[in-house]
Amino acid sequence: MSTIPRRIGRYGLQQQLGSGSLGEVWMAYDLERNQVVALKLFHSDLQADPNFLARFQQAGQMLSALHHPNIVSLLGFEVLRVPETNSTTACMALEYVEGETLADYIQHTLRKGFFPPISALVYLFKALGAALDHAHQQGVIHGGLKPSNILLDQRHALHSKIGEPRITDFGLATLFKGASSLQSALYISPEQARGQPPTERSDIYSLGVILYELCTGVQPFRSESAVALMMQHINVLPTPPILINASIPPGLSEVILRAIAKDPATRFRSASALAEAVAEACAALPTGQLSLGEELLRDGHGPEETPSTLSGPLPAATAQTTRRIPVVTPASGVAPSPSTPLPAPVPARLPQPLPPAPPAPALPPATTAVLPAVPARGRGKEFPLSYAIISGVVLCIIILGASVASLWPRQNQPSSQPAATPSVPGYVFFQDDALGHADVLRIDLSGLPTPAANQAYYAWMQASGTRIVPLGKLTLSNGKASLVYPGDAQHTNLLSQAVGFFITLEDGQQQPQAPSGSRLYAGNLNSAALPYLQHLLYMAPGLPEKVGIAVAMFETIKSINEKAGSIVDDLQGPHDYGLAWRQANRIITMIDGSDYARSSGDLPADQPTLLQVPIGLISSPSTQGYLDMMTSEISHLQEIAGQNSTMLQHIQHINNALSDLRQWVANMRTYSAKLAQTPLQQMGSQSALDLALQLKKAAADSYTGRVIPPNDQPTLDQGSAGMYQAYVECQYLAAVPLQKV
Repeated sequence: MSTIPRRIGRYGLQQQLGSGSLGEVWMAYDLERNQVVALKLFHSDLQADPNFLARFQQAGQMLSALHHPNIVSLLGFEVLRVPETNSTTACMALEYVEGETLADYIQHTLRKGFFPPISALVYLFKALGAALDHAHQQGVIHGGLKPSNILLDQRHALHSKIGEPRITDFGLATLFKGASSLQSALYISPEQARGQPPTERSDIYSLGVILYELCTGVQPFRSESAVALMMQHINVLPTPPILINASIPPGLSEVILRAIAKDPATRFRSASALAEAVAEACAALPTGQLSLGEELLRDGHGPEETPSTLSGPLPAATAQTTRRIPVVTPASGVAPSPSTPLPAPVPARLPQPLPPAPPAPALPPATTAVLPAVPARGRGKEFPLSYAIISGVVLCIIILGASVASLWPRQNQPSSQPAATPSVPGYVFFQDDALGHADVLRIDLSGLPTPAANQAYYAWMQASGTRIVPLGKLTLSNGKASLVYPGDAQHTNLLSQAVGFFITLEDGQQQPQAPSGSRLYAGNLNSAALPYLQHLLYMAPGLPEKVGIAVAMFETIKSINEKAGSIVDDLQGPHDYGLAWRQANRIITMIDGSDYARSSGDLPADQPTLLQVPIGLISSPSTQGYLDMMTSEISHLQEIAGQNSTMLQHIQHINNALSDLRQWVANMRTYSAKLAQTPLQQMGSQSALDLALQLKKAAADSYTGRVIPPNDQPTLDQGSAGMYQAYVECQYLAAVPLQKV
């Protein structure tokens, strides 16, 4: 708006504060009120709609009714004529707030590796939650919440050093429907991306994305295209925050993922409920921890901005003495038999912790084998956990764009560097990005001599047949080399075509398209193990979707976890018993499969099946479930492993997780079936709430586990690992060691 005069109506323009897709913001002096205001001047082309004036007046009246200490007050709204241009300009006069925006704060703190103090994070979301709930109670939806429209008032910073949060721009996204920007698309909810009007839970989603960014330093989805961003919000699962910043509490990572669930009903029922969950998760931190990144900064390594699209695996684990749990393998050639009737649950005791789970319903019979003890390897250097300290190698990987540094905070966390012996100087790992599985590669290599000034190390993938794929130039520092290969534009699962990998020394001035130097390091996928790894992480025959067994099982349990949390919210909050019952219906269907849920009696015969799930977590008389499928593939890998202690150790961890999962899935089946069989008029009873709380606990254990191996502190407690760990350990199994040629 370069033609804007120095005065419009009663407003004298003093200083431009910002501009965007909707217009410009000026510090102006209101001659009638005798005060400084923030004046929003909207672009003239946004007013072309003949109904704009009526909608503008209606929006202004609604926004004028918002009076809350954490909402910027609207002082006036009108359409003024500009004499110089004989045109009209719609404008809003708002309370002038002295201070930066949350977007500014993120830019000069998180982008430089400095995370907010825990106390500031908790207060920030308490204030934002209260402000949003107030607006929602007045019937006002923000619809475009993002860091740039959260102001940090420095004049009233009584409770937080970063400033008192004040939300502005309520309702503008709805008023100007056609005006969207790349910045707005970073925080848009899936339903808005589909073209649906925003709701209260759309604002909660946007608030959850902001929380994700404050805890990790990056948004869950990123692209140069607003359309691509919206498609990611609709279709792509975000990388769990704890896999990007291992310093955050596991509970906080779960809170974030629930806030940005694709299904609005799965999100928190209110913004204040989200804020309470943040406070509760942060209360679990040890006393004296000051900020999410404090320990990293003390060590001289502030976390860099890292892409959120890489989600595993972590570098190979150091050895541990681990408990032996029977490994359950399906009986060869024997069809699984129906499960036994469900037992009655043990009544829940409140408050937490919840009582132990009831006896699990019997799953299909299986033979039992004991995995032999794994020979212990030398332990790597340990780091204390009070906020996990990440090794220098992983920080290099983070700087290059990997997003995985560690899983959960725990005492005496081992170094995340692969436990490489002198004979194994490096590894190639398959990783996921936001749009695919095993479509990214990460290479770590140590002990490389510094090449001549005009030379560089290059990595190559030997694909099926004779095709060789250039992966790129390795970054070398102090004899340690690393590379993240982002994959191709089609996000091809590289396990579908990779045979082996090798490193050569080439002319460092330009990227060679074919290797000319001799092979210095090389490694091949185990040809005997590859089919089973592909079944787990790429594609398994017989599955209705073209995905691996571990992938399908991981996403199923993640969805169950979100739905279980939603049930508790619905029963404790708005008492939406119909929605709670429907979520229980969906969970039992995902566990049993649609046909078996009905024939087993877990789903009442007179109730509809809300999901079509051909394969469930457990086996039915006619269909093998994901648990037994995955157990079978792992048993084949165990036979192939022979005396390979590294491979046997990862198999041990997976079998531990599968043993835990069988118990937890059986418990979930009990609770969800009981809820699905509960008459709607009884869903408000204490017994129904007890079942829902038990279900939520079992689902969280199934998803995240409790004590996450690899872990150099052995545990004898059953129930240590969840599906997260099982999935990551499967990716470890696919890692390719690089040997010097």
